[in-house]
Amino acid sequence: MSGFRVFYTVQLTSGESIHERLNVLCREQSAELPQDVIRNIGMEHVVGVPESIHQVSEKQWEAEIIWPLSNIDEDITQFLNLLFGNISLMRGIKITGLSWADLPENLFPGPQFGITGIRKKWNIPERALSCTALKPMGFTTGKLAGLCYKFARAGVDIIKDDHGLANQSTASFEERVTACQKAISRAREETGKNSRYFPNVTASPSEIFKRIEFALEKKVEGILISPHLAGLGIMKEIQKYKIPIMAHPAFSGQLVSDPTHGFSIPFLYGSLWRALGADFIIYPNTGGRFSFSTLDCASLNTEARKDSPLGFAASWPTPGGGIQRETIPHWLNAYGNDTVFLTGGSLYQHPKGIEIAASEFVNMLT
Repeated sequence: MSGFRVFYTVQLTSGESIHERLNVLCREQSAELPQDVIRNIGMEHVVGVPESIHQVSEKQWEAEIIWPLSNIDEDITQFLNLLFGNISLMRGIKITGLSWADLPENLFPGPQFGITGIRKKWNIPERALSCTALKPMGFTTGKLAGLCYKFARAGVDIIKDDHGLANQSTASFEERVTACQKAISRAREETGKNSRYFPNVTASPSEIFKRIEFALEKKVEGILISPHLAGLGIMKEIQKYKIPIMAHPAFSGQLVSDPTHGFSIPFLYGSLWRALGADFIIYPNTGGRFSFSTLDCASLNTEARKDSPLGFAASWPTPGGGIQRETIPHWLNAYGNDTVFLTGGSLYQHPKGIEIAASEFVNMLT
């Protein structure tokens, strides 16, 4: 069979057989018919074939399934459907990887810029990057632009919208983008430091394109999107604008929070998001407000940066979710220079104010 492999961890319940479970998985993700019907109509060739079944514990198994390439026909949305369509409604099936080298080269774009491209584009040859977020939701355009100006004066590399900033009446998208980009330009003229503002363009697909086009008119240098809200395939569509993409994990937690179901953290964020085109991969760092483990974070970083069988550029791991400013040296030592460190609330808490906090943050990475 001409196909590609997907790697699963399968959790059985009492009385279940691994062979029966995999048979159901293969049918549900392809023909969606009883086995005897599939055989009678001669459609066995569309059904996945289990391989390399290995028992891990009494009820847990690892398995590979080979899927026909013809089932996806070079369509990203159909690929995602085959990957986790009907089985997303079941329990105890976790996807941990796939054989990227067996997929068509033009199916996934990979990052447009990635680590090497951003370093060249922004003339930052070696050091780690700094990132912070404009917040909170409910602030006026003027207040958000004021924060942007202070962060930019300090030289924070990326100043992004918080993912909750959309098109609220308090700070509409167009007003906010116009004001924040002006703040970036003003600070650059005054200090010579190069900050970039990434507005949040997450919306319905047609509105996303309008927002990107408006942002480009205002000379922004990157955008933020929550792909699980907007649709995972949207990152490939956005690439026509030739602008760096920062992906946010909002609405994806249900896919990684169950230890026996969904996707492994390294695969979803470090591997799949990278393949779909994320230049920057935001994830909640271990020890913060969320529950990602030290191992998961390290493995995610590895997946985002390692050599790709399809030649993808390496993505920037962007740990956030509650990183405290005083821990930056520790995480820099742990994760290395090919990392974007995202801290927000910790800077807002600094007793000497935003600009001093941001300056200290930037200096930790230079």
